Amino acid sequence: MGEGLSKEGVIKLVFFLLTLIFFLWIAATSPIQGKILGVVILALVLWSIYPKRHLISSLFVIALLSIFEVSISPQEFIDSLLSTYGGSGLWIIISGFILSEGMESSGLAKRIALWIVTGLGADPNKIILSVAIASFAISPLSPSTTAKAFLMLPICNGLIRAFDVKKGESRYGAAVMIMAMAANNICSTAFLNATVPNPISASYIRNASNVDLGRLEWFQMALPLTLILLFSSWLLCSWMFKPEVKPSKESLERIREFRNSLGSFDSGEVLVTVLFSFSLILWITERFHGLNAGLISLFISLLLFAPKIGVIKMDKFAKGVPYGSITLFAASMFLSKGVGRWGALDPVAESIFNFFSLSRLSLLLFISLAIILSMLLHVVFTSTTVYATVIVPLSISLAGLQGLDPQTLAIPIAFLTPFALILPVNTIPNVIFHSSGYFTQRHMVIYGVLTSLLSAVLIIIAGLPYWAGIGLINI
Repeated sequence: MGEGLSKEGVIKLVFFLLTLIFFLWIAATSPIQGKILGVVILALVLWSIYPKRHLISSLFVIALLSIFEVSISPQEFIDSLLSTYGGSGLWIIISGFILSEGMESSGLAKRIALWIVTGLGADPNKIILSVAIASFAISPLSPSTTAKAFLMLPICNGLIRAFDVKKGESRYGAAVMIMAMAANNICSTAFLNATVPNPISASYIRNASNVDLGRLEWFQMALPLTLILLFSSWLLCSWMFKPEVKPSKESLERIREFRNSLGSFDSGEVLVTVLFSFSLILWITERFHGLNAGLISLFISLLLFAPKIGVIKMDKFAKGVPYGSITLFAASMFLSKGVGRWGALDPVAESIFNFFSLSRLSLLLFISLAIILSMLLHVVFTSTTVYATVIVPLSISLAGLQGLDPQTLAIPIAFLTPFALILPVNTIPNVIFHSSGYFTQRHMVIYGVLTSLLSAVLIIIAGLPYWAGIGLINI
């Protein structure tokens, strides 16, 4: 077995070494299209079996892309770092992490969420709905769904404790936690900067078609469907886990005390509010003013570290920086450029297309089947960022084989990319909420499968006509 390696570790290592051997063979014997396909396969294996080592594996992927020059030359790398959101988007992701840390450190994000979840009174069903609304409100505040999960977790715990129920024995407790988990996924679909996979998907679509999904365009594309899906998921959650508790004076008083525990609005929260609002305006209007909103918002966010007026301690922030997530985003963006430029996944798509004789399907049946299967494929991924890097370009290739415009299939799948709700391991936020102990994996699987199928049906019935109506797709 070797020292320090468990049986699982040995299996992972052997699988990685076999993949590496395959990669070296395909890199040595194939043209550039095969080389980048090899990088995709190697990256998928690394990111899947070693999810806690994204920093090292992503740097390795970037190095391979640079060596082969399949997507970036040194000059392109520099240009991408200095480009606007239409390029790498790296700076806006970093500034988003800093601003979200400022919101957490100052208490502003918690105040916003608490104000919403306690604003509908003590009725259990309304509290469950308020959790969904609060998740929607904080969704654009940070590109990290993990940070937003950690923000909502203590709030959900407080709302559950207000009714004095037992962990693992309360339908109400399960409903609050599952709703928070589902909303964390669902609300990430509404805003381009709400989660890292969104700009990756937008980059693929931009490179493959004439559709440029900036912040406003993404918001227009996603908002109505996000709200419908969020409301539907609340109805399903309230039905599956009908609360056994009733509102009372005691529970209302506990909730009020919970809300008032933050005290009054202070200068730190004011500073964070001003800086975030200004950065948000820059991000939204970038297309009109032509400035690099990412770099500007990064410099603005650094004020949060300033002596006397800042709210973030550098040593605490440095320890909590998600270096792996940031590097994973950069690697995924560069990989997406290479995949799009050289059509690396075209052979895979063609093999799938021919093997299943997909050309025989009607247009609507083909699109519907692709959406449903793509939705269920979330179960084999441990990261929505990795999912976006692989599945979105594959959908673009399949659309071309069927004679569709690339965005006709890519937009529905891009919209559903952040929605990975079937298993705890599908995303870190899922693990966070599941570890609370208020619901079981069986509860999650049943609710997740039903909600996933509901989302796919919603896209087919309402999404496709809506996107066709606003000119995004042609069907």
